[in-house]
Amino acid sequence: MRTPLRTIVAALVSTLIATAAEEPVKITEIFKRDHPEQADKEILVKRIELQPGASAPAHVHPGMVTGYVESGKLEFQLKDGPLLKLKAGDTFFEPPGAHHMVAKNPDPAVKTVVIAFVENPKRAPLSTPLEEHGK
Repeated sequence: MRTPLRTIVAALVSTLIATAAEEPVKITEIFKRDHPEQADKEILVKRIELQPGASAPAHVHPGMVTGYVESGKLEFQLKDGPLLKLKAGDTFFEPPGAHHMVAKNPDPAVKTVVIAFVENPKRAPLSTPLEEHGK
């Protein structure tokens, strides 16, 4: 039995619309707790998904960030640092207050997933866009 062309086209259009509706950068909180030794800090674990070709705007983190590329590729650069081309299994580090200039998924077809371990001041935002922070 052959599938009508109309059914195939409808399924394809539906898939394309669902894919286009996904956020370019999606951040999900996996874990959050008070720091066990510093009352003014908290520990966070975030899952960051970058859709193919997506990038985050330049930003600054008030806390310390250690990242792990779980899957895909990531272009990563801190101000005055080299452009790093990371792949699954690679890690990176951002000291508090570092200007994160590039966070981009260079792959046009595959999503990138990063797990970020953050030590952040309590009640502070995870990051602030550089234009709001003062470049």
